Amino acid sequence: MPRDNDCASFSRCLLRWYQEHRRELPWREHITPYKTLIAEIMLQQTRVEAVIPLFREFIQAFPTITDLAAATEEQVLSLWQGLGYYSRARRLHQTARIIAEEHGGKIPQSRQVLLNLPGIGAYTAAAIRSIAFGCRETAVDGNLLRIGSRVFLVQDSIQKSSVRQSIAAAFDKLIPSEQAGDFNQALMDLGSSLCIPRNPRCGQCPVRVFCRAYQESTPGTLPNRGRVNRPKQVTVSVMLIQTQEALLMRQRHSGTFLQGMWELPWFEGSLTVDAADQTTAAEGAANDEQQWLQNAAFPILPHQIWTTDYMFTHRHWTIHVFHYEMEQPFRVTNRFPQRHYRWQPQDQLSALALPTVFKKILQQR
Repeated sequence: MPRDNDCASFSRCLLRWYQEHRRELPWREHITPYKTLIAEIMLQQTRVEAVIPLFREFIQAFPTITDLAAATEEQVLSLWQGLGYYSRARRLHQTARIIAEEHGGKIPQSRQVLLNLPGIGAYTAAAIRSIAFGCRETAVDGNLLRIGSRVFLVQDSIQKSSVRQSIAAAFDKLIPSEQAGDFNQALMDLGSSLCIPRNPRCGQCPVRVFCRAYQESTPGTLPNRGRVNRPKQVTVSVMLIQTQEALLMRQRHSGTFLQGMWELPWFEGSLTVDAADQTTAAEGAANDEQQWLQNAAFPILPHQIWTTDYMFTHRHWTIHVFHYEMEQPFRVTNRFPQRHYRWQPQDQLSALALPTVFKKILQQR
């Protein structure tokens, strides 16, 4: 760990490097609390490269927090396509409405008030406060924990809250009273370009002289991530039911996964097709909704069945796609609470907020 009298030197070296090598990102142009809020929510568990074009489209559609608050949820979700984790978009929309109604359309600076808003945790609150308001506060994310474990030679698992707190406390001593936002963004850029997870580029690092892991030739062994949970393996059956003109779509308003998004009807578990009696049977617990779809399609059998897969962050779908081609659309039902079905014209699919997994399935037809 840098000695107390080296704290200013650490900050100077880091900020000097940042001024020369900072990434040109749209949310860093004319920084505002609103743009910082949008960017930080979008960047949660999402690569910067994926966020850049969608951030620009989002800001163009909703240039102010009041514009976002006035939008419908479907409009917000539609512009969130490609980012995943759609619950973030719903919580951001809720936050915008709270700010518009209770804070006069001004994003609050108070840490506690920010933390009380939907979708804003400790990291996001610290990032907004430091970048948009210049508050002297360390924004602790994966990049900072990785850098901190190397600079301060922390051998314990960064999954431990005590370790995360100690790294944050160590950086709190280094963050300058001025340029707090630049300091946090410099650490973000350092972690994405030089102090990377594998094969860190220590020779180019502006703060390597302060790095204890570099001095001991062990940066590549850190951080200690402890036990890493593998994505949950899930078997899913998707029913792709279409006519020449339209596609059957579903929107769920319950559950936590892909809630509120338009989707192809899907169910956990496998389906098997029995050509002898032209029925499709579910393995495991079949529900009324699934049975209704199978009966509605009867006696048509899927003309095509294929298997694909899709990786979410915390789950891995093995997908069995059952592709039905109907001559005429059947009548949809409103009998299932929190479920909404409709036949969507195929030339208007782009108007729906459709998760990437289903876009990829449709491309494989």
